[in-house]
Amino acid sequence: MITWAEIVLLLLKMANAILGQLDRDKWMKAGRDEETALIAKDIMAKTAAGKAILEKVNAMSDSEVDDALRRLEPTK
Repeated sequence: MITWAEIVLLLLKMANAILGQLDRDKWMKAGRDEETALIAKDIMAKTAAGKAILEKVNAMSDSEVDDALRRLEPTK
């Protein structure tokens, strides 16, 4: 037969497991939030760089754009 001490011990183990899982979930969420922030920062930097490049391209004449695109083509 199960004693009261064993029941209490089982309940404490269950509570400890639940609290441990909640703590792990909290740290996992914090890690996801940090990673999301880093990715958002990277996207914003790339977007800013893309806008700067687009402004430079828009400031170029058609012939300058054509010349620049020709220089990007691989040579045979």
